[in-house]
Amino acid sequence: MRLSDFSSDKVPDTSGVYVIGAVTRTGRPIPLRRLNGIDAAGILCIGKSKDVRRRIREFVADIRTPRLDTAYHSAGWNFRAYFRDNPRRGIIRLAEENLEATWKTTARDRHADHLETQLLQAYVKKYQDKPPLNISIKRG
Repeated sequence: MRLSDFSSDKVPDTSGVYVIGAVTRTGRPIPLRRLNGIDAAGILCIGKSKDVRRRIREFVADIRTPRLDTAYHSAGWNFRAYFRDNPRRGIIRLAEENLEATWKTTARDRHADHLETQLLQAYVKKYQDKPPLNISIKRG
């Protein structure tokens, strides 16, 4: 689902794992350079939640927040700070229209924990780095 078209009634309110990815206006993934290659899928964030609907809604609220002094979701804050509002030249600029969310529901929260761990470990094994928005960044 495109985050610019986010509708909470289309997202389940159960436990599961979600992936936020970068896409072009036509829906094609935006490849991202990582330490060990190119992430052709454009994965920005892998997360889990007891309530996927609430967590994606928090991410959307955070990326729509104009200032950096408010945070609902750490990956949303990281997105604003490093992809949307970063003043440095030569960085990738992404807007809400460039983001999409996919998810997989699980029967139990511990299954979501396990699936998130598997997805993150596979990503790190392949790229020697976490997805960009999963990296903990000190806010100052």
